[in-house]
Amino acid sequence: MTAFRYTAYTATGQRRRGTLVAETRTQANDQLRAKGLFPAEIEARAGARPLAFLRPRAMLSADERTVFTRQLEVLLSADIPVDMALETVSASGGSQRIEAVANAARAALQEGESLSHALGQSDAGFPPYFLAAIAAGETSGELSRVVNELANHLETIGQDQSRLATALIYPTFVALVSLVVCAILVTSVAPQLVSMFEATGQPLPAITVRLLAVSDWLQRNWLGCLIALVAGALAARWALRVPRLRDRWDNFLLKLPIAGRLIRNAAALQYLQTLALVISSRQTALDAVRSAERVLTIRRFQTEAQAVSTALQRGESLSRALAHLTLIPPVCCQLIGAGEQSARVAPMADRAARLVASWLETDRKRIAALMDPLLMMIVGSFVLVVVLAILLPIFDLQAMVSAPG
Repeated sequence: MTAFRYTAYTATGQRRRGTLVAETRTQANDQLRAKGLFPAEIEARAGARPLAFLRPRAMLSADERTVFTRQLEVLLSADIPVDMALETVSASGGSQRIEAVANAARAALQEGESLSHALGQSDAGFPPYFLAAIAAGETSGELSRVVNELANHLETIGQDQSRLATALIYPTFVALVSLVVCAILVTSVAPQLVSMFEATGQPLPAITVRLLAVSDWLQRNWLGCLIALVAGALAARWALRVPRLRDRWDNFLLKLPIAGRLIRNAAALQYLQTLALVISSRQTALDAVRSAERVLTIRRFQTEAQAVSTALQRGESLSRALAHLTLIPPVCCQLIGAGEQSARVAPMADRAARLVASWLETDRKRIAALMDPLLMMIVGSFVLVVVLAILLPIFDLQAMVSAPG
């Protein structure tokens, strides 16, 4: 199979660009015509691995990953082979990036690669737990069910993020309007007050002097501040790629009261979901913990997950071995222990994952509820400072004018 890049036109004259996989140029031409396209240029990349150039121009967005996963699940649940399912996803006429990912994965399958490896090499942004679950589904023959669970999980995450974004729309809008009004007051009204006070010889209030000093400094050095912010962001991004610095940053976040709990619960949820998926796919507990280990991105948790595998190899039960992983709540270990006694490990692992998911959703709702008043308090404090800096000089002028003699 050879990968082709094409430029084609629709019946209405719209230009379409993309990639497809075919045996020959003639077959590629036939595929385009079957889609109702009129090819203008078909370029073959002979001698190169498809994955080397069929990567999307940018990683898929969260919504595109959800759409791709759901489309793949619908096709696989209809007992369509993976190769044909990817071809159908590519021909669905959706995003060009989804088409590129589907074509890259299909080309890799033609070369003997697994679906999990192909998706991991596509630079589409699929998280580690996603690829680990796909690999487990391929091994157990339960790929359709695993993809369905992943699609449900991605849709739930998308709904949570949408609710959080919706809750922040109003306070963000109010904050932006307030900041614009404050900027107008500082840049237009405040200088006039300064000139009036200079004419009267009266000193300005301290809060007004400091606010004007900050405003003048920002106006003179705004370009330097912008460059410093960009350089700081790039430096932080580079620093997070250094393992030692990344470990320090992760440990700092884990010590925070709210962020640390969210990070732990999110990691625990991904670990338990993968564990439940692999065990329910009739794999051994050792295979399950090794697959779940791949979903963890924090090195501290990865080391603890390796200790879980070692404990299982020594003959410990799964529930006792999971005690080595500090992110797993004790109640979850108890649920899995009950599942071991009743030979229902997979359902109890799934119940433990659902329990952690409920905790995570509750925490997210609390944060969303707190963000509104917190943001309003911060913006209100800034507005109060600006208003006081503007009004106090006016009151002083009024008192001076109304003073006798």
